[in-house]
Amino acid sequence: MGSDCLMVHSISSSILRNATRFSHHSVQGHYHGNFGIEWFGDVNQCRWSMSVGCLMDPESPAARYGRTQVFKVPILGCGLIVSDKGNTLILPDMHLPYQHKDSFDFILALRDYYEPRRVLCVGDIFDNHRPSYHEPEGDCLSEEDEYLLAKKNANELQDMFPKMVITRGNHDDLPIRKAKSANLPISMLSDMNSLYELGSGWSWVYEHYFDSWEGSPVLIPFHTNKRGRWTKSFTML
Repeated sequence: MGSDCLMVHSISSSILRNATRFSHHSVQGHYHGNFGIEWFGDVNQCRWSMSVGCLMDPESPAARYGRTQVFKVPILGCGLIVSDKGNTLILPDMHLPYQHKDSFDFILALRDYYEPRRVLCVGDIFDNHRPSYHEPEGDCLSEEDEYLLAKKNANELQDMFPKMVITRGNHDDLPIRKAKSANLPISMLSDMNSLYELGSGWSWVYEHYFDSWEGSPVLIPFHTNKRGRWTKSFTML
């Protein structure tokens, strides 16, 4: 079939508009309160668009500013494209090191259960709260502690998924954006894998076209109990 699906960090907040806008399917993150799939059909074909929520800890200091902006009510979960040719696991915005404390257990369980042939990520793997253009929270980690913990978390994630394509998000790009603000050339910065001491199996791009293998998109919500912990169960939507 060829490349019939586009993954980017952000297209628009309207999933239905995304479905109608392109002549292909699409996957996005960024809008933490958007967790859904919309379909659009015309005389030629049906197209779908999926928005995969996030796995950021909604109680973390880094999440406070977003409660009135990007995500008023964050929805936690992952995406999946189910195909006879192999499943594709779609990781949402992780925002390391401010991810939900059970998020790694959740995605590891998904990996073991669905046995994905490939793994993709919509971006914002890193949060970079301290160097953000927003006012940082006083009780968040220091710049150095945040970086060191995010690096540790990223290496744990790469142990789970040695090969992955990531569409860079606005939070991932904060070092680049800050360098530009300081009139520094981007060539002075390390690439993402070097910066976080990762192996070469992760590819960082701004958009990724891939073959959906004629698969069906589904969402897997991150079910929590009254204490906000993962219930260790998952279902497809």
